[in-house]
Amino acid sequence: MKRLMGLALGFLLLFGCGAKTYWLVNDPYTKNVYYTEGLDKLSSGAVAFTDAQTGKEVSIQNSEVKKITEEEFKAAVGMKKNQ
Repeated sequence: MKRLMGLALGFLLLFGCGAKTYWLVNDPYTKNVYYTEGLDKLSSGAVAFTDAQTGKEVSIQNSEVKKITEEEFKAAVGMKKNQ
């Protein structure tokens, strides 16, 4: 019983905390840089996401994607919103 409770608690901690993933997406063609919390790779090879700074849906065929920390995300998004 204790083992089952331990597994259930581990599952809740692992999946229930909702740890977010943050991404920096660079469009090498336009030189635009985007920040997002969610990223979808389309069957065409493009990536689609919601830009955290504008709230707009963006799709880029050729992109450079980098996983970043929450601190980097907040610094960049906060910085851009204040400009």
